[in-house]
Amino acid sequence: MKTCKLVSSVTLALAAGALASPALAEGGLYVGGGLGTASMEDSNGNSGGVNFDESDTAWKAFVGYNIDAIPLVKLAIEGGYRDLGKPSGSFGGAPVEYSAKGLDFGVMAGVGLGPVDLFAKVGGMQYDLDKKIAGVTQSFDGTAPLYGIGAWLTLGKIGVRAEYEVIDIDELDNADMLSVSLFYKF
Repeated sequence: MKTCKLVSSVTLALAAGALASPALAEGGLYVGGGLGTASMEDSNGNSGGVNFDESDTAWKAFVGYNIDAIPLVKLAIEGGYRDLGKPSGSFGGAPVEYSAKGLDFGVMAGVGLGPVDLFAKVGGMQYDLDKKIAGVTQSFDGTAPLYGIGAWLTLGKIGVRAEYEVIDIDELDNADMLSVSLFYKF
């Protein structure tokens, strides 16, 4: 939980500093959405968990502010909503289905290489996690650190972004998302 508070504090401090700086007039607001796949891995050692390693279709929507204050250095702050799908399988012959969704936030920093930018992302996700095992559902919620890497290509006001993100949910061994997104820059 201390990690979540640290990530949240750093994210908010960077966002506040970025928005307060007058040198950031070249940045721009953008909105977008993405589709991909998410996987969740669990084990008996976690609250309400069973041995589980499945994936499903996932999606997300986001709004952000791109900051182009320094040549070659790209910064952005972003918030959104994501749904990691409903991966399902079985354990001991009983049906198992997990689902996780919630609001997320983050700061991205990277290098601009012309129309292609490479970036790393750090932030968090306010999640709601359901573990449905043999018809019995256990629900969990909290804030999880989120981090990832990716690349985006912008041509005019339209962009495409590919990224891999890890969401460090306490009640799971692993949760990650691989996605491709389209966005529009105002």
